[in-house]
Amino acid sequence: MIGRIHETIVALSSPPGCGAVGIVRLSGPEALSITSKLVGNKTAIALRACPGGHRIEGEVYITDELTLPAAFLVFKSPKSYTRQDMVEIHTIGSPPAMEMIRERAVAMGAIAASPGEFTARAFLNGRLDLARAEAVAATIHAESDSQLRAARRMMAGSLSKRVKQSRDELAEILALVEADIDFAEEPIDFIRPDALRSRVDSLRTSMDALVQAGPTVEQLGQLPHVLLMGPPNAGKSTLMNALSGIDRAICSAVSGTTRDVLSAPISLGRGEAILLDAAGIDASTDPVIREGRARALLTAEQVDVVCVVVDISANPAKAVRELTRGLELPTVIVAANKCDLLDVSGVEARLWELSSDAIGRVVAVSAKTAQGVEQLRSAISDALGSRTQTVAGDVALLTERQRDAIVDASEALRRVAELAGGANETIDCADLLAFELREALDALGLVTGEVTTEDLLSHVFANFCLGK
Repeated sequence: MIGRIHETIVALSSPPGCGAVGIVRLSGPEALSITSKLVGNKTAIALRACPGGHRIEGEVYITDELTLPAAFLVFKSPKSYTRQDMVEIHTIGSPPAMEMIRERAVAMGAIAASPGEFTARAFLNGRLDLARAEAVAATIHAESDSQLRAARRMMAGSLSKRVKQSRDELAEILALVEADIDFAEEPIDFIRPDALRSRVDSLRTSMDALVQAGPTVEQLGQLPHVLLMGPPNAGKSTLMNALSGIDRAICSAVSGTTRDVLSAPISLGRGEAILLDAAGIDASTDPVIREGRARALLTAEQVDVVCVVVDISANPAKAVRELTRGLELPTVIVAANKCDLLDVSGVEARLWELSSDAIGRVVAVSAKTAQGVEQLRSAISDALGSRTQTVAGDVALLTERQRDAIVDASEALRRVAELAGGANETIDCADLLAFELREALDALGLVTGEVTTEDLLSHVFANFCLGK
């Protein structure tokens, strides 16, 4: 990846699958030249004359005879994401068509991009530091609002700024220690051991707080899962849409509309979780519905909370007993749905029947009118307890690699403090102090990429998507 930074790369940059618009991205010194060979003469002239920062309308050739309408977004070096010449070809989002464009670009002299290579070039060319580059991957893979907010803070440089402040402080301390070494014969104390220890302890406190403040990217990705389970037409899909705030599931009065397990993030006030909607459970012999039922039952024993959704107007106590019989379920909540179909006394009578079985907390809801939805959300939050996670304020979200590097820096500073605490004069152990301070500096340099190896970069960018 490092050795071919001056070659021109190409990749599909839009998500997998069909879409209204698809993107093919090129970056490198020949990006404009290669793109000009994929278009007609008029568009080619406009591309070559483009100063950058412009959108050009035209056509892109799929074959020598077949063209598609396209828009070409031109970014000239250094005012681009990679700080190289870049072109994005926006055309119809047909995967076969985009692949043919990519293959034609390769035939014209481009090379296929590796995962994360566009962001790697942004880092290598000084557009991003390594912490911000990793935030790009965190943004792409975010599954919840908390993950996205934390990733955006990382991209804005919140972590980089804090690490740079610590490195600047360390560099100043190291300079004073090295001055003691250089002027050992002079009666000058550039920094006393007690002052050195005080400054180092302050830095360690800041680093330890950074590590302990919040979960890592990997931990935040392990959100708890809540399954909506129940008979067909109990209103699970409508309830999922009401809880998540998005129309993730298709709602229909036709039995068996949901065939697979759907998922969507939900906010629970003090945290977030992943909400799952599975196929309705009944005695149907239809092979497709039976497969959906099997997946629902298997999922029910693997999640953190099961929310049994039943129609409160149709003997719900019996339905709950039949659904939960013989299953090793985690925490159970019962959502007595469609309470808008009964009067107050009818709802209270059915809730008393459900509560008497002591299966779990019972909440009356109407997914259609949103009545009781917030109470159900609160019940789910209470059932999950501390398993819900969020990142608030200016807490920096770390990857495991970044956390390990900061911990290593803190350990080096702990050794500095111990050395300073046992010395009468800084010069007594100045060489060892300087060594440990450099260890701390190098460890922090790994966070932002000021200290790198090719193996480190390969590890960081291997988790990226193609075209990013």
